[in-house]
Amino acid sequence: MIYRNWMSYIKDDVKITQVIMPGSHNAGSYGMNSMACCQDGTFYDQFAHGVRHFCIRYRGDKKCGVILSHGLAKGRPLAEGLESMRRMIDENDSEFFILDMREYYPQKIGPISLTYPADDCLVEELIQKYLDADKYCFTDYESVSEITFKKIRESGKRFIIINYRNAYRWCRDGEQIFPWDPALHGKKAEAFSKEVLSHFDNTQTDGIYWFQTQQTPNFGTEVGLTNPRKLDKSLQPYFADIINGIKNNPFYLESANVISGDFMTESYDKCREIIKLNLLKGTVKEELREKFERSLEEI
Repeated sequence: MIYRNWMSYIKDDVKITQVIMPGSHNAGSYGMNSMACCQDGTFYDQFAHGVRHFCIRYRGDKKCGVILSHGLAKGRPLAEGLESMRRMIDENDSEFFILDMREYYPQKIGPISLTYPADDCLVEELIQKYLDADKYCFTDYESVSEITFKKIRESGKRFIIINYRNAYRWCRDGEQIFPWDPALHGKKAEAFSKEVLSHFDNTQTDGIYWFQTQQTPNFGTEVGLTNPRKLDKSLQPYFADIINGIKNNPFYLESANVISGDFMTESYDKCREIIKLNLLKGTVKEELREKFERSLEEI
């Protein structure tokens, strides 16, 4: 199925900062309560739907050591998530993915400050145990902007790890920006779909550009405090407008790299439309363009 091997169609000289790939916002939030759940599928399920950039957030836990988290909400053990992810390595050798891994962000709720520390050594042990990072993590680079698919394919590696503190021994210069504005991402669906594209005008990078298409519930915003699934349902009729806005603006198309969202396994539609942008951007091997486009329509 194309969604499991779509990167095999990408040209050798394309950089990972140039290809357009689906991303998963709060990838480990499956199974959490309705206010915290942003995904339904496991990491492997998300991979099978085409996702290649995983936003993985976790915290320390007395019982399990490290658990997936979304703020106060607790999820499955990180070990279980990484075990699911190992299938991505074992079952398909053509794909490369990006793991954005970090303990959950500090939060301030009124006068209360919350932190979610996780033991770096334990996280590193889990990464090595389940993903065999010494063998499969690509580290032969000084800047993420220099990594081409040719380098990845020749190395036999399968992923890179990005951590804002470079907390794990496989981390290198993983420059990544992910513009987000609470007021903009808290707008109602129609306005959000029009205004979110302004991030491309206001922010640029030579590294990974992580463009987030999900609205965000927050006090004091137009959408207020609601659950992510309700917001995703309201945004569905306008998702095509976001994709078309990228298609029709050469600068946006050139800038586009990771395009992420919530509930990426609900259907193949989101990932399909994101992956198809590679045809317009010219990252697909010329001799495979027709097959690539045709295969995207086969479920």
